[in-house]
Amino acid sequence: MDKSWMSQPRWIQEYIDGVNSFLEFAFLRPSISGKILCPCSSFINRYFRSYEEVKDHLMIKEICRGYTVWNSHGEEKLIADTETELYPGCKLFSKLSFLLHLYRIKCLNSWTSKSFDILLELLIEALPDGSALPKNTYEVKKIIKASDLGYTKIHVCPNDC
Repeated sequence: MDKSWMSQPRWIQEYIDGVNSFLEFAFLRPSISGKILCPCSSFINRYFRSYEEVKDHLMIKEICRGYTVWNSHGEEKLIADTETELYPGCKLFSKLSFLLHLYRIKCLNSWTSKSFDILLELLIEALPDGSALPKNTYEVKKIIKASDLGYTKIHVCPNDC
């Protein structure tokens, strides 16, 4: 994620666009009651604030210049999942890339959560000890959602039931 905007003056469009991108990223996983820790130069991730309050603070007070790894806003977890080996010694897949491939297959083939859970159980047994696979569909969805890639539920019933 590009963070060059953080060193720009607050009135430059690049800074404004960067603030908007940061807010989109950070509010995908708000911490408390839809609020996040405010990374402005005054609060420095000590106080929870709403979307509008954080935006105002970042535009008026600017972002804390030393806050380059957004660990209070989910970036550390994303980096960890992309760098975690699927199992010790695996060079082909990271934990995140393998889960994305698996989840794509699940969606393309309309697998139920139960059938996907059964596949995950089998893979956990088949892979060497120390594999990083989650145990069920719920945990896979949490990882995908945390990675900022998301998924969209589509309600297809014509009767809206």
